[in-house]
Formats: sequence, C-alpha cells, structure tokens
Amino acid sequence: MQAQSSLEFTFTKNQILIKNDKLQKGRILVFKGEISEDKLNSSTPILGKTLKTDNGILFIPVVPFGWSQKYTLVYNHIIEYFKLTIPDSYESLSVTEIYPSAPILPSNLLKLYIRFSRPINTTFVYDHIRFINVVGDTLPRTILPLENPLISDDRTLLTLWIEPGRQKRGLGPNKQLGPVFNKETYRLIVTKDIKDNNGVSMQEDFIHSFSIGNTDRIKPTIDDWKIDIPEINSISKLLIECSESIDYGSIQDNIHIIDNSMQEIKGTWQLLEEETILSFQPREPWKKGNYQILCNPEIEDLAGNNLSRLFDKEIKNSSNEESINQKYSLRFTIN
Repeated sequence: MQAQSSLEFTFTKNQILIKNDKLQKGRILVFKGEISEDKLNSSTPILGKTLKTDNGILFIPVVPFGWSQKYTLVYNHIIEYFKLTIPDSYESLSVTEIYPSAPILPSNLLKLYIRFSRPINTTFVYDHIRFINVVGDTLPRTILPLENPLISDDRTLLTLWIEPGRQKRGLGPNKQLGPVFNKETYRLIVTKDIKDNNGVSMQEDFIHSFSIGNTDRIKPTIDDWKIDIPEINSISKLLIECSESIDYGSIQDNIHIIDNSMQEIKGTWQLLEEETILSFQPREPWKKGNYQILCNPEIEDLAGNNLSRLFDKEIKNSSNEESINQKYSLRFTIN
C-alpha cells in the first residue's frame, strides 16, 4: 500500500464522495486520526456503509464526522488524510450556569450541576472536571465517577455527585480521608478540553469560585416557606420563598399545584435567587379558588437532606417507611 494523493474526493460531516471512479469497486475504510500505513492493520475503522452512485463511491458514517478532527481514508490501496474545518459561524461550547449558585456552600455539599450551551460528549467527562484549593492543588477523590454520567435528555445538564462516601459520616472513605471540603475557598475547573457532541472543544477553561461554610445536618421543611399569592385572572408568577437553597435537580418534577378538582395547574417552575425562591409561571390565568402545592419527599437541600430524612443518618425501616408515605403540601387561596 502506498500513500499518495490520487483520489478526487469531497467530504462533509455526513459523507465522503470519491468522484468519478470508473472501477466503481473497492471498500472505503475510514479511521479516526492520522494513521500511518504500518499501523492501519491494528487500527479499528469507523462504522459506516459504502454505496455506489452515479457520481462515484459514497461512504456514510454511522456517527457524523467531528469538526477539527483528523481522519484517514483508505480506498483501493490509496491513503488520504482529511480534516473538517470548523465554520466561522460555529458557536463554541461554553458553561452557562452552575448550581448551586450561592457563593457559600455547606461543607457536606452532595451534588453540583453544570449547564452547557450545547450538548456535550460525556466520554471521559470526569477527566475534564476538577476542584482546586487556594494554593492551586487539585483535590483528590472529589467526584463520584459513574460509568454512565448523569446527563439530561438534551445532554446539556451534567450532574456531579460529590463523593458520597466522604460526605457521609461513618463510611470508610470519610474515616480515612475526611469530607471533601473544609472551610476555605475553592475553584471548580471545567477544562477547555471537554467537547461538545460535534467533537469541538471549549475555547477556554471555565472557572467558578465558591467558599465553604458550616455543615448542614438539618432536614429542610416546607413549614417555613412563604407564598406570594398571584392576583386573580392574571398570569402572574406564584413565588415561594424557601427557608434555604434547594437542590436544583431534586425539585425537577417533584413539585406540583392542583386545584379544588384535583386537576394539575400546568406551567413552568424555576429556581431563583441562589435557588432560594421557587417561581411558577402558569400557562393560563389564575382562577378564584383553593389550591394545593404538592411536594415530593425527595426534594433536597444542598447537603442531600430531603423532606423526610437526613442524608447521613441511619433510619429504622418502620420510621423510614412512614416518612416516605408522608404527604407534604401547602395550601393557598385566590379570591
């Protein structure tokens, strides 16, 4: 096999076309990376299918080619290399939001959420995320490296579990290493090497600073929540002032509003003001009547304590079952 430049071919993200090949035969092989001839036999080609067309031979990859990624094309003993150039109009990946957003977090913080501007590639995602202390040292064993990272359906919201074995008292990692955080300032680093689903990296590292305060080992309660009741016949937002910051992930699909007929009021929930205020925007104007706000017991604070139990406290089966079945609701009336 000889490497030469004798193929007339074009390529896009979704295909390669070898033009006007009179022989109309031969299998197209495509490899990720710039592979030398002596290493081709030990390399695995990209999955795809080869088709004959009036214009030549067509190769369609199962997964579209990535921007700024080098590839090796092999056809009829000829080797060619190509690379897709990122368009000038391409909007690079960035981090848009971090939850929790409060500047001071509990030392037993359990989860953290990173919102990206576009879908990400989660392969080796934990290699691109770390915490560093005030002197610039990377903290060891901070994130639980799940085999399948927790990512939203649209692949833009990544959930990070702060090592539960260290954050929960009495477990081996906690006894050996202590909790992940102490009372000082830290930085969360998302390196620019993280890629979107097109294989394009961020343009620069993302850095988020936060400080650590006291440990939180008190169950959250809705008894202290204050409701700002909207006006009748309006589509004003209903606001709930919580007594503390609420875990962003646990509130999703775990809070609902129903009317006297037990019909759910459709609308959109948001967490505002460092996740201390719940905002509900109804789809239709509010009507006169009595309403209930139903809260799932799984709603948590930042330390993983939910409405029915503490995160790092053992609960007997009987009391645990009773807590799970307990209903949590608030009532309000619109006149």
